[in-house]
Amino acid sequence: ANKNGTSKNSGNSHAENMSLEETPFGCRAMIMLPKIEAEVLNGARRGLNRWFLALRSGGDGAKSGRAVLRKCANSMSVGPGQLGLGGHLPPSYIWRAKVADNLLARCDQKSKVARAVRAGYWFERDGPKEADRLAGLSPPGMERRAEAFSMAFGWYRCWEENAPLMVDISELNLSTENLSGSRHGSRHGSRHGKRGTLSFRGTQRPSGAAKSMNVGQVSTSTSGKEHKRSAWSALLTPAILFEDSPSRIEDDNKLMGLPESVHPVRRAELAFNLLRRSDEFVQYYEQNRFGDMKIGGGGKGDKGGDGKNEQRSSLSSLTGDDVSVGTDRVFFAKSLPHLCASVVGFSAVEAALELGNFADDEDDDRGGRNGGLSTNSASRFRDSSARYERSLVTELGNLLRSRAIGASLAELARASCLMAAFRSALKIVHPSSTTRRLDKELLAMDIDIVMIALKVAQDEQLKVTKKIASEDRKEAMVVTTIDHMNSKKKRPDAIPDEELIGLPFGLHELKQKSSAKMNSLGEVTRNTRYSHAQKDELYTFSKAVPDVVRSIHARAIACAAFTLSQEELGQIYKGSGAAGYVLDCVEACISVAAVGMQDGDAILEEGSVERAVQTMANIAALQHCLPRLFGTLMRGMCHVGMIKPDQLDETFQYTENTRKGAEKACDKQVGHMYNMVYKICCAKIDSHINFALDNFQWVSKAAREIPNAYCEGLIQYLRTVFSSLGPMDEGSRFGLHFSCCGHVAERLVKLLTDPVHGDHQSTSDDGIPPIARIDAYGLKNLALDVYEFERFTDSTGVPQLSECFNELKSLTEALLDRDLPMLLMRENLSFRRKKYPFLSLEKVGNILEKYVGMGLGDKLMGTMGTNQKQPEILTMEKKEVQQLLRMVRSQEQ
Repeated sequence: ANKNGTSKNSGNSHAENMSLEETPFGCRAMIMLPKIEAEVLNGARRGLNRWFLALRSGGDGAKSGRAVLRKCANSMSVGPGQLGLGGHLPPSYIWRAKVADNLLARCDQKSKVARAVRAGYWFERDGPKEADRLAGLSPPGMERRAEAFSMAFGWYRCWEENAPLMVDISELNLSTENLSGSRHGSRHGSRHGKRGTLSFRGTQRPSGAAKSMNVGQVSTSTSGKEHKRSAWSALLTPAILFEDSPSRIEDDNKLMGLPESVHPVRRAELAFNLLRRSDEFVQYYEQNRFGDMKIGGGGKGDKGGDGKNEQRSSLSSLTGDDVSVGTDRVFFAKSLPHLCASVVGFSAVEAALELGNFADDEDDDRGGRNGGLSTNSASRFRDSSARYERSLVTELGNLLRSRAIGASLAELARASCLMAAFRSALKIVHPSSTTRRLDKELLAMDIDIVMIALKVAQDEQLKVTKKIASEDRKEAMVVTTIDHMNSKKKRPDAIPDEELIGLPFGLHELKQKSSAKMNSLGEVTRNTRYSHAQKDELYTFSKAVPDVVRSIHARAIACAAFTLSQEELGQIYKGSGAAGYVLDCVEACISVAAVGMQDGDAILEEGSVERAVQTMANIAALQHCLPRLFGTLMRGMCHVGMIKPDQLDETFQYTENTRKGAEKACDKQVGHMYNMVYKICCAKIDSHINFALDNFQWVSKAAREIPNAYCEGLIQYLRTVFSSLGPMDEGSRFGLHFSCCGHVAERLVKLLTDPVHGDHQSTSDDGIPPIARIDAYGLKNLALDVYEFERFTDSTGVPQLSECFNELKSLTEALLDRDLPMLLMRENLSFRRKKYPFLSLEKVGNILEKYVGMGLGDKLMGTMGTNQKQPEILTMEKKEVQQLLRMVRSQEQ
């Protein structure tokens, strides 16, 4: 019994000490569990990898981001209560127009701009009309916002609907870069898709920057239906923000299914937590989700592989493309919209992952009881996500600022609109992120980008103006019948006239004044170019002026849109606010436009007075329309909310100062062109005088009955020049009459009175030496030429123009006066000054030195001839000439 009992107790103790692993089932389980664990982890990793690949190469994150951007932009454009610029019509537009009209009614009417604000606009007439037109142009949203913005600035009141904007330099083929020349995505090879392509973005539609805007509308296709998008919506709005995007339905579905699409992450997190390998999950997730990649270095340019030129990019890791390659055109047309959508998609995914994982106090207590696995991992993800999102936004802001230097104004306006929607989308899609309070600083939106836009607008305006001026024929526009009828319409005094479409801002008022006296100058009434003006009325400007004014107007609207978007981004303006920068841009554009309209080199080479005069008239016409242009822009800025009520007086004062600065710039260029016209005329006059009077014999021995040939040639040239001065204003035209006639008189006086040196060369650079010998009959013939010049000047109708020849007339008449010996006596000084007030003794002495005395026989014959046919003239012998010369020289001392 003892033996049996002892053996039984020992068997029970052995059974009690056996573990589960020692059992057959346990042994089998120990072999299978590592395989099962590995399979579970591999399955979780595969699910995560597919999810990572779908977000990056498949573009699921970017698609969700596009949907968010589109919805946020549409909400911003519609505004609260649908009273935004792109909201419900007519209330949204009518309400803003009335507020602006009431605001402008309070301003002081002392300045020109304040008075011009009321010109061309009447709220009861134009407000409802514009609202109805806007309702038919575009649906609510971003497209209507762009149209309402341009309409608020008076675009459709002033120009045809299909008129080219001439803001984007690609319209005029001034830019050689295009989308096909980019190596975007090919450097170092893309990690997804084919090498040398844009990967999954290779079939995306280009934005408005890549499209030609030579016409007023841009065609798009949605679901087989063609939609004509206006030029303004294509110019101011990125294509990614339009509601009629071809991928809109797919993008919306991706966004709506985003909370369910993150289940691979949930499943992988649970699998790793179940196996108590949460740290490994966090490390694996962060390595694949929050990584960066090498760009811009490490290739052939990085010699030796030292990595000194190496850069790391989080955006490139997120999108799979190298953000450092590609032209500026490609960046603003494709890369920037895709980068913004990808970052917004990243934030949307991170927000979806946070659903149910907020770490509050109750979760902390529960996490402590359960080991804290889920809460700790969620907290770590949130911190890592915030850091990575911060790096993405920072890199995007720095990238935009670096690319802005090479951007056009249209690209900057679209980029600013996109960034405003981008920042709002981040606030809406992931408001709990700690990065939201740093978005403004991280996006690097400072005042530098506004100054860059101003400089870019100035450079582009100069290029466009030069292009327009080079293609202009420099011929005055003909007043059409429709223009004439519209300008003759009479309205009540209290209601301002409408702007004449195509010729706004008072351009239709600049018509050439027909002068009967100017048309009766002789046989040739006008130049051949102006022969049609005998029947048709002409404007003072050519076709280039409306084109230049339209380009300035459009560029001012684009600059205002850019500045307003910058204000929405958090930009803080000092002084006159955002309106001040718009006004500075307009002043700079007007200044460079006045310079670009000259085309001075070509005019000087051709020596065309008509072209120079027309150019001068064009700049004067540009100057004439400045008050109403600034007034229209002020009304537009009040309409869109860029001018606050408390800043109204200060802004109007700044506008008046800006207008004066622009007018001074135009005045400077008008003066420059006036000098050019005078220089051309003087060159032609000098050339004619040098050719006609070279080796001219002034000792004629006989008097002529008709003027000399050089006189008739000069009069014919002056008649042709004066007939082409129609586009000039009256003051400039009369001034040029005096300048040309004065130059002719001055040249003749210098030829007559300048002393002759031994080498018979003049001390001046006039081209021909002064007259060396002249007799009484030569002076008589010169007096006849002076008389003909005076007849011509009287026929021009310019008052007192004949006085230009007073000095020359006094010299010739005095030397032909038989009382000259008596008048030259010292005691007869008062009588001499009374009879010949412009007579200079020094010049009389110089002429006497050249005077060829007559013999007694010649004197008698000349006297007999003159008694029969013409008044008596003074003829002197050599002795008499010497006596008079000594008398004159003695009085000079």
